[in-house]
Amino acid sequence: MNILFGIIFTVGMALFGSVLFRGLEPSMLFNPDALVIVCGGTAVAVFLAFPFHRIRSTILDVAGSFRRRRSRADLSRDLYQIARLYRKTDIRGLEKRMGTMTDEYLRMGVNLLINHHSNESIRNVMERELDLRVMHFNFSQNVMKTIARLTPSFGLAGTVISLIRMFREIQSPDAIGPVMAVAMMSTFYGVVISSLFMLPLSAKLKELAIESEALMQLSIEGIEAVNNLEHPLRIEERINGYRETGVPNLPEGEGALALAKGDVRA
Repeated sequence: MNILFGIIFTVGMALFGSVLFRGLEPSMLFNPDALVIVCGGTAVAVFLAFPFHRIRSTILDVAGSFRRRRSRADLSRDLYQIARLYRKTDIRGLEKRMGTMTDEYLRMGVNLLINHHSNESIRNVMERELDLRVMHFNFSQNVMKTIARLTPSFGLAGTVISLIRMFREIQSPDAIGPVMAVAMMSTFYGVVISSLFMLPLSAKLKELAIESEALMQLSIEGIEAVNNLEHPLRIEERINGYRETGVPNLPEGEGALALAKGDVRA
């Protein structure tokens, strides 16, 4: 699937670039003055609007959105193992398992289990953390949307400034060409940066936020089920969901093997 997506993306970009830049020389596409107006003005405005740590976290969130994301199957496997250890009261094994987890949110839930918190306390703590993480993603989206709004504005500002300069030098035909190039390229840079990069990346962050929130909600439900000493296979079924036929959608692995053997013990 990833290979197919990569092929479609590459072909789409190649067709888009060939049509957009047909008949244009590379030197015509790069105008340092226009680039400084758009990028420099946007950078100043962004640093005025947001603290540095917010900009830094947004960059990290955008980079993280391209990494492999945790799936429901990953979460169900972790919860299955946690439930087995917890039913056996293997606290030492649970602590070792917690140390190998990459999911910080689930690790926090396991820590609450080890410290014998009630279901109400577990839900309150984990929901507060969920709200903070969703708010963090919203802040990052706000930064990207702000940049998407600023770049066309500074592109238009660069065009207006260049036109003013052009009218001042209208009696010198040789000077009009470079000024006109800056005027047109400023608008072009602003629109391309906004529409081709910032808005799609903002949408990618929104998708990441929705997926993360859904997994965190499932994590809360799973940790509560573990705390209630529900059977690991029942928890795994609940997290994975059911197919339309009503057959549990269990991943291949330890849980499916246990079900095939008829293992109903912890």
